[in-house]
Amino acid sequence: MTEIYDIVIVGGGIAGLACALAAPEDATIVVVDKGESGAGSSPLAQGGIAAAVGPEDSPDRHAADTIAAGAGLCDEDVVLDVCAEGPGVIAWLTSLGCRFDRDASGELDLAREGGQSVGRSVHATDATGVELVRALRAAALGRAERRMSRATALLLDGDRCAGVLTDDAAVLGRVTMMATGGAGALWAATTNAPGATGDGIALAMAAGAQLADLEFMQFHPTALDDGMPGRALLTEALRGDGAVLVDERGERFVDELAPRHVVAKAILERGRAWLDCRSIADLERRFPTVVSGARARGFDPLTQTLPVSPAAHYFIGGIAVDARGRSSIAGLYAAGECASSGMHGANRMAGNSLLESIVLGRRAAESLAGAPDVRDAQPDDSGRPIGTLDPSVPQLMWDGAGPFRDEIRLRGLIDALDRLPSSLHHDLCRLIASAALDRRESRGVHQRTDFRVTEEAFARRSVSNDLFRPSAR
Repeated sequence: MTEIYDIVIVGGGIAGLACALAAPEDATIVVVDKGESGAGSSPLAQGGIAAAVGPEDSPDRHAADTIAAGAGLCDEDVVLDVCAEGPGVIAWLTSLGCRFDRDASGELDLAREGGQSVGRSVHATDATGVELVRALRAAALGRAERRMSRATALLLDGDRCAGVLTDDAAVLGRVTMMATGGAGALWAATTNAPGATGDGIALAMAAGAQLADLEFMQFHPTALDDGMPGRALLTEALRGDGAVLVDERGERFVDELAPRHVVAKAILERGRAWLDCRSIADLERRFPTVVSGARARGFDPLTQTLPVSPAAHYFIGGIAVDARGRSSIAGLYAAGECASSGMHGANRMAGNSLLESIVLGRRAAESLAGAPDVRDAQPDDSGRPIGTLDPSVPQLMWDGAGPFRDEIRLRGLIDALDRLPSSLHHDLCRLIASAALDRRESRGVHQRTDFRVTEEAFARRSVSNDLFRPSAR
C-alpha cells in the first residue's frame, strides 16, 4: 500500500508538532508515531525553554552563554540565529495557549539553570514539556493525520528522500521530517523514555545521511540514584532556586550552576553525592513533578537529601543539519534531539533543546514551497531493516562509553558490538564508540581519562563520513 502526503513527520513530540503547525493550511500531513500518547521524551522536559525575554537579557547574551557552554564546538551562526528567535517563539507559544508561570506582576517567571548568566528558562512549574505538548497537540488537532506505526526505512528516489517505509505501508512525502527524539536508552542509566533508542538517527545512517558529533552524550548530573535503569530527573531549576550538592560529610563541593558537564564530572570524581532541596520555599508547589516522582521511589525531598548521580540525558549528536533543518539528503529534514545543528557544541546549555526543536521544526515546514511532487516517484528503501536492540547493549554502552571513557574500554565496546547480531542500532552504537575513540581529548561532555586536557587540534565537529563504514554482516 502506498500513501502520498505533502509532509511526512516521523515522531509526535515537540519538534514534529511545531513542523505540523508551521505548514500551510492546505498541506496534507501525516505523523508516523510508534509510541502511545506521551510516551516520548518531550513530556519529560522539566526545567523550561530558554529565551531572552527578561529585562537583563538579550539574544546576544543568550548566544554568548550558549557558546561558552559549548566548549569551542558550537556553530556560532546557528547559535546566533536560533537565539534571536527565542522571544518570538515564546510569543507564539503563548498565543497557542501555553500556560507559563508568571510572577505577581504578571511577568514571565524565569528560572535560572546551569550555564545561564541570568534567569532565562520560561517554564510551567517543573512540567514544561507536558504543557508544551498539551498546547501544541491541541493546536494541531485536525491539521495532521496520525499513523500509529513504526518507520523501518527511508525511501529514496534517486538521491532524494521521498518518504518512509512503515510496518504496513510506503508513506511518500514531498518533505520528510525526522523528529524521533534521542538515544539515551542506549545507555543503562538514563532519564529518557524506554523508546529513545536512536531509531531516526539509525534510519538516516542507513540511507547515507551525514551524522555529526556522536561522541557527545550529555549526562545530566542530578538524576535520582535509586539503582533503577530509568532514572527520575531532578531538574536543574532546583539548583537555580537554591538546592545544593553535598558529599558524604554534608559539604558543598561544586558550583551547582556551572555547565552540566562540570557538575557531572565533580559528582563522579567525588564518588557519591546528594541534592539538598530543603531550603527551597514552597518546594512542593513549585516542583510538584520532582516531589511526586521522588516520593514514588521512596524519597521525600521535603525532609531528606536525595542521592544523585549522572545519567544519560541528552544526545547532542545526530543527523547533521543546518539552521533550517536540512540534512545532507535532499528532501530529508530533522529537528529535535535526533538532529545535530551545531547549536550545542560539546555541551548543551539548559533550556536550549526545546527552543532549537521548535525553531528547526517550524523552518522545515517552510521548505515545502520548493519541494517537488512525489506522485511519480519510484522509491526504493534505503537498505537493511532497522532490526532490534540486543538487551546487553545498554550496559555495554554504559561501561564502555559512559561519562568517563578511555581507549581500552572503547575498543572493548566495539569488539563486543561486533559479536552481536546485525542491527542498525548496533551499528549506531559502534559509530558512537568510534567517534569517542577518535576524539583523543576531553571536551565538554566527552571525558577521556587517558586524554584529560582539551586540545586545539580537536576544535572541530566530527562527521560520520570520516568514521563509518556500513557493516557487511
